[in-house]
Amino acid sequence: MIRKEKNTPPEESQNPAPDESSLGENDTPSTDVETESVDIETEVERLRSEAADWQDKYLRKLAEFDNYRKRTRQESEMLGQLIAESIVASLLPIMDDFDRVIAGIPDPDSPYRKGVEMIRDKLRAFFDARGVSKCECVGRPFDPEEHDALMTQPTPDFPPGTVLNVITPGYRMGERVIRHAQVVVSAEAEIESPKDDDSATE
Repeated sequence: MIRKEKNTPPEESQNPAPDESSLGENDTPSTDVETESVDIETEVERLRSEAADWQDKYLRKLAEFDNYRKRTRQESEMLGQLIAESIVASLLPIMDDFDRVIAGIPDPDSPYRKGVEMIRDKLRAFFDARGVSKCECVGRPFDPEEHDALMTQPTPDFPPGTVLNVITPGYRMGERVIRHAQVVVSAEAEIESPKDDDSATE
């Protein structure tokens, strides 16, 4: 006996086709992604600008500190130089006294003179170690930067304004004059006009 099969219609798919009207309801719009990207770029630019501003401030402060350090070092060196000059200048009259005492003892073999010379030489070594030297004056033009003219002396042997003699020596410390030399300066000699004979020739 032949069994007849029933023609049953194919089962419909369990997953119904999505409704076209519902597409995109839960999807993020592309405009939101673009807006978020723009916001990130804006924030990055802001942070870059802020970082550049802080870097500029840092470099300015660094330059100010470097200038302050240099200025402080220069002021410290200048102060030390001024103190050293003041100490040396206060010792110069002692050197003058030694020179006067030695000049007043004509005998070079005098024990007293030799003792004074020994002390004077120690003081001179102290000066030499600090760059102190006596100014050379005689025969040179008068310079108000290192000379004090106490008097003038007319002479035909030197041009006017030439240092003829040193009364008190001047000293330098390095390139700076720490005491002016007291000097005698030449002046123009007066030329006497020849006198007429009192007797008249007949």
